[in-house]
Amino acid sequence: MVDAAPPYRHGQAMVGNIEYTLPPLREELRLYPAPAAADGSPSWTLADPARHSFYRIGWLVFEILCRWQEADPQRIVAAINRETTLSATLHDVDEVRLFLLNHQLLRPNDPVGSKRLYSLSQAMRSDWATWLLHHYLFFRIPLWRPDGFLNRTLPSLTWLFSPWFRWGLVALFLVGMQLLLRQWDLFWSTVLDNINGEGLLAYGITLSSVKIIHELGHAYAAKRCDCRVPTMGVAFLVMWPVLYTDTTEAWKLAKRSHRLSIAAAGVAAEAILTVLALFAWSILPPGLAKNLAFWVSVTSLSLTLAINLSPFMRFDGYFILCDLLNMANLHERSFQYTRWWLREWLFGLRLPAPETTTASLRHFFILFALLTWSYRLILFLGIAVLVYHFFIKAVGIFLFAVEIGWFVILPIWREVRMWKPYWLHSKQKRVLLLGLALILSWMFLPWSTHIAAPSLLQG
Repeated sequence: MVDAAPPYRHGQAMVGNIEYTLPPLREELRLYPAPAAADGSPSWTLADPARHSFYRIGWLVFEILCRWQEADPQRIVAAINRETTLSATLHDVDEVRLFLLNHQLLRPNDPVGSKRLYSLSQAMRSDWATWLLHHYLFFRIPLWRPDGFLNRTLPSLTWLFSPWFRWGLVALFLVGMQLLLRQWDLFWSTVLDNINGEGLLAYGITLSSVKIIHELGHAYAAKRCDCRVPTMGVAFLVMWPVLYTDTTEAWKLAKRSHRLSIAAAGVAAEAILTVLALFAWSILPPGLAKNLAFWVSVTSLSLTLAINLSPFMRFDGYFILCDLLNMANLHERSFQYTRWWLREWLFGLRLPAPETTTASLRHFFILFALLTWSYRLILFLGIAVLVYHFFIKAVGIFLFAVEIGWFVILPIWREVRMWKPYWLHSKQKRVLLLGLALILSWMFLPWSTHIAAPSLLQG
């Protein structure tokens, strides 16, 4: 661990024609080694423990922060150019200063800095309607501080991470699958027979128990990597409860394999439950125990494949994919790149891309963003329909409109507003207007939902 903020003095320097003061960094900031960047250069994680935030920084930013105590940008630039193979400029130092300032990582040392912090706090405040909207769409309720419990119980569970347990689980899986295939017709008919009120209630109760095991898997994996787990609780996404475990400290880990193990631990815990449940269902006689094994296996398997492993929402599959590809903020980067690509395709602006990438990575960003937007559109429409049906009709219509407006219409409207200055210089106005008219007609014109076919009525 490297301290990011030893005692500092501050000085003044010039960038362009503007004179500014270098405020000191906040004392509690910390730097941790991080995995190498895509080009092989070293990187670090800048941790803000007060706000529980983590920022990935590159080699040049690290060297600037290590010399921040010089307080003079010109001396910082000269030291970096003299002592490393990097080429630094005053503009680089000023960009780091603005980054630190915008993320409130600097300690104000004058009335101007204090006034800026006050303005930021005022800007973050919202009226009651905005607060209610945000908390209807998503909010968290921490229920437990598990760190002490995890420290006490982890030594007795180390066998779960041993090679002999993994190989035993593989053998049990192979045997269980062979037994399941022999009784597949019975298993599938049981699935269909349980699609009723009692079956759905049993699935719901089982889901709650399975998700507790899932979150404990994340927590124990994080604790095994020496990360603190401050809270566990329940989050509500459009009033739908989802358990969560705060494993944010995983970002301070230098080894990508450790972060990957934490992200995959919940799915691994459910996989263990599925293997044990399928094997138990195959050998148990009919009764309550066999039914419990069936509900656990179906719930774990279906939800893991449908939700947890999906990379299109910020669930386990997304973080697993980010660690596998060694790409932080994959959603944001792919969205930004695809918006740039869309504007270039529509208007031919010839603006620089958000980041320099290879051709294969560009295609991946665009495809991933389009798939994510499509997946989220279908998901949010489905949730909106459920909200409409499960609430009082008047309330359901209002909540339906709020969700569609927030998740679907508002992002599209914000992007279309960005097109206004480009529209005047576009050479494809007629094509764009025709495409917009076709989209609007497909969305709003009534289409027939009935199929007519000849038939014969026999008495």
